[in-house]
Amino acid sequence: MSESAADSPADHSPPRAQPQLRWLDLIPVVAITVAGIILVVAVLAALVRADRPLIHDNAETVALTATLLVYLAFGAGIAVALRRLPEPLQFLGLHWPTPVDIGRTLALIVPWYIGVALVSALSAVVLNGGREVPGNTRQLFVQHPRGLGILVLALLVTAVAAPLCEETFFRGMLFRLFRARGPLWAAVLLSAIAFGLAHASPAVSLALLPVFTYMGIVLALTYAWTGSLTNSVLLHGLNNAVGTIAVYAVLAR
Repeated sequence: MSESAADSPADHSPPRAQPQLRWLDLIPVVAITVAGIILVVAVLAALVRADRPLIHDNAETVALTATLLVYLAFGAGIAVALRRLPEPLQFLGLHWPTPVDIGRTLALIVPWYIGVALVSALSAVVLNGGREVPGNTRQLFVQHPRGLGILVLALLVTAVAAPLCEETFFRGMLFRLFRARGPLWAAVLLSAIAFGLAHASPAVSLALLPVFTYMGIVLALTYAWTGSLTNSVLLHGLNNAVGTIAVYAVLAR
């Protein structure tokens, strides 16, 4: 009598392990992003040499386009890093927003801004001599913004490209790497500090570091709570969109 399929040795083999994130996966992200920055700077330098007046007159569009290209390089690096995963979007918990996701984001935005205001006030006293902590959104507009086309381009950078790339890297990758090797509080704090360091430019004010670290903590906790990167992307994107529109409205007057 022949051996049944249920008794075959192949059916008793252990399940195949699913690929997981590794620290080495961060290398292509950094390498491709740096290469993208170098390439964008080289192209900008060539354009300035070719036609300086044209670049000067369109500095706003050029600067925003250059920033968008850097984010595209950042996203390309992330895509390369995640190529080993069979279903990277499912792994990250990234999906098209549902009404529940949108409602959750709208419910979080008010406490988010209250926290930002409190941390900003404390940081102003401790790190900025009592002066108001400046925002870095103003740096987005290098000239007096003209026309809604500039606003749309700015929103494409701040409310689409930045949240998708940054949430995938800082929460979807870095937070998960820390979480796989340590407690939740450490993963939240370490990924938030990395997020803060990446955003708090000394050219603006070091007092921004606690503010962006706070933001990183809330975004990481949101990701840990929901298990969905979509929720942190929405919260991040809404915050950036509000800031961008507000700065544009002030400067365009």
